[in-house]
Amino acid sequence: MKKTNTTYLIFYITYLIVMCVSVFFDKKWLVYVKPIVPVSLIYLYFRSVKKSSFLFPLSMLIIAITDVFIYLDFVKYYTVIAVHIFIFYGLCSFLLKDFISKKDVKLKVFASPPVIVSVILIGYLIFSITDLILPKIMNSIGAMILIVIGLLLFVSICFFIYVSDRYEKSIYLFIAACCTLFVDALLAINELYYYSREFTVLINGIEMLGIYFFTKFFIDTKPIDIKSVNDKYF
Repeated sequence: MKKTNTTYLIFYITYLIVMCVSVFFDKKWLVYVKPIVPVSLIYLYFRSVKKSSFLFPLSMLIIAITDVFIYLDFVKYYTVIAVHIFIFYGLCSFLLKDFISKKDVKLKVFASPPVIVSVILIGYLIFSITDLILPKIMNSIGAMILIVIGLLLFVSICFFIYVSDRYEKSIYLFIAACCTLFVDALLAINELYYYSREFTVLINGIEMLGIYFFTKFFIDTKPIDIKSVNDKYF
């Protein structure tokens, strides 16, 4: 128990450091402190999961590198950032592939009103942000398409696992997906249209929470005991 508490404490400390830098210092300092959060999650992951995958630390290192380029110069390194984000989403999607199955595809569930409304809202959000930033990145349309494809893939898989409801703590993936959508949308606005320290604080706080809950899913999840659920309700 003490070992587990220590690993979480390291993440909490790194989270607070990044938040303090976001609030009180120029954003350029995030180049130096932001990468410590993914590194702390790598440590947490390996100390907490029973069966680890090399894809997880690789994905965290990719997002750490991405954050460095974002706070060096978002516009100048936009294409590099887009490629790294696409790779990150791809690695995260591969990490989740063992949690999806063809038998989870149930038309009745995925055609339900809440799911349809959610898909429409997500599609509208992505379309709106894409339409907003397009004039600013006319020379990097391919890079933007990479981000959109990666984002749609990752979010779709997270929502699929959540709606399928076969694993405990799948709500963590739902939270991670929502954080991802929020961060990608607000980051584009903050860096291309209207920079605000408050936006920077929100972006960093929510992004770190998103990857934290993504990590927690692998630590805490396990298949739901269908028999016990049936016994409970029937």
